[in-house]
Amino acid sequence: MALMLRIGLTGGIGSGKTTLARLLGERQVPVLDLDGLGRALHSDSACMAELVDAFGKEIVDATGAIDRRALAALCFADGEKTEMLNRIMHPRIWAQTEAWCAEQDAVYVLIEASVLIESGGASRMDAVVVVLADAAIRRQRVLASRNMDAQQFEAIVRRQCSDAERRQVADFIVENNADLHALNCQAEALHRELLALATS
Repeated sequence: MALMLRIGLTGGIGSGKTTLARLLGERQVPVLDLDGLGRALHSDSACMAELVDAFGKEIVDATGAIDRRALAALCFADGEKTEMLNRIMHPRIWAQTEAWCAEQDAVYVLIEASVLIESGGASRMDAVVVVLADAAIRRQRVLASRNMDAQQFEAIVRRQCSDAERRQVADFIVENNADLHALNCQAEALHRELLALATS
């Protein structure tokens, strides 16, 4: 039997990568959301202790949980703090990713992450799918669907890599400037390509 392929999925905020992941999940593809995994790790006692030790008690909210917004604001304003956060989180995220992959029974799995390229995670993948959409469309989607203003959106865009950088890393590109039906058609075509790649 062929080895199970690890397919990375990434794209800028508002590109529709999470929607594409859902569409592939509906085709029985196992999907792991690394952003969600990172958020879950914030509740792990050992991880929490290390984060508080590194960044101080100001990242803990009134309930005793990690205040993700406070942590993000602290780190995104400071490159050294971002590196410190990555040193704490990334080994844990990748250890859990390995454990999850070992439990799957599929010809390929999808590993979704907003900063797959920026974190160096793309090098761990057998192939990378990048979802792209025009900046104006991404902005419109985010402002219409999330509790976020234009300034917050632009700040996140600046922290993420550019579409040109994404194109350089991509093995497969999905252009998502149209509607859900168009994206679903692309999901089906991509799924067939990935099945063929995984079974070749």
